[in-house]
Amino acid sequence: PLVKLLGDGTAEGRTNAAMALGSLAVNADNQVAIAEAGAIAPLVKLLGDGTAEGRTNAAMALGSLAVNADNQVAIAEAGAIAPLVKLLGDGTADGRTTAAIAPQNLASNADNEVAIAEAGAIAPLVKLLGNGTADGRTTAAMALGSLAANADNRVAIAEAGALAPLVKLLGDGTAEGRTTAAMALEILASLSLIHISEPTRRTPIS
Repeated sequence: PLVKLLGDGTAEGRTNAAMALGSLAVNADNQVAIAEAGAIAPLVKLLGDGTAEGRTNAAMALGSLAVNADNQVAIAEAGAIAPLVKLLGDGTADGRTTAAIAPQNLASNADNEVAIAEAGAIAPLVKLLGNGTADGRTTAAMALGSLAANADNRVAIAEAGALAPLVKLLGDGTAEGRTTAAMALEILASLSLIHISEPTRRTPIS
C-alpha cells in the first residue's frame, strides 16, 4: 500500500509515504523488501517533481535504501543522481542536508563515485560545507569524504575549495563534525595534494 500510495497518491500522500518508507528503510531486511516492492522508481519521481517536503522525504528514503549495495546500483540506474544534485543546490536547508546523505551512501559504489562527481555534486557539497547548518556541514563533509575515495574526485574536491571549510569545521564544528572533517582531510591528504604537518624547519647556513 505504501508503494502504491507513493506512485498514485495525492501530493501529501506521496510525501507521507516517502517518510514512512524512509523510516522503515533503516532496517537492513526492509531495505531489500522495499526495493523489491518497486519503491525506488516512484521515490526518484517524487525526488524530481514533489513538493519541497516531498523531495526531502524522497531523498531521505533513497539515502537509507542506499546503504544496501544492490540498491546503490538500482538507485543510480533509476536516475536518482541528477535530481539529488539539484536538491543539493536548490533545496531548503533541510532538503540540502538530507540530499547530502544519499551521495555519501551511493558513493560506496565505485561507478557511483564517478557518476555523482560528473553530475556536478562536488560544488554544492562544498557550498553546504561552508554555509549549511551544523548537521548540513557534517553531512557534506561525510559525502565529500566518501567521494574522495576516488583519486580524480580528490583532485576535484580540493580544486573546488573544500579544504578551507573542512579546516574550519575541524575547528568550530560539533564533535561529530570535527571527527568527520578530520577523516575527510586525511583522505584528501593521502593524495599528497595537501600536507597537514608542522612547517619545515630550515637549518641556518653557517
